[in-house]
Amino acid sequence: MTGMEKGDEHRGSERMALELQVLLHDLEGKTVNISSDGVYLEVITKDLEAFALGSAIPIEINTVTSTPGLEKRDIRLKGKGFVTRHDVKGVTGHGNKLGVALEFRDRLEVLMN
Repeated sequence: MTGMEKGDEHRGSERMALELQVLLHDLEGKTVNISSDGVYLEVITKDLEAFALGSAIPIEINTVTSTPGLEKRDIRLKGKGFVTRHDVKGVTGHGNKLGVALEFRDRLEVLMN
């Protein structure tokens, strides 16, 4: 994305459309978009109450660097996000496919392997 989308004036920073692996509680999901202020992700869960508005969710985002000329490194971003929005996107045999917007109030910890 370049700049802010129409209707998204409340966002404090630009979001990038990136699909990265996410761990929340004991669930796995994937990011849809991410910024320095927060993330929108999708997860399949049976526990909708765990994602109630205002809830603090421990989060870990995993990716791999791919800088030309340098060795690839695993990067983990760890911290917590606060639920600002959630939408049920559908139902699967494993639970509800949930879209969740999390706000980062503190910086995430960056861990490299």
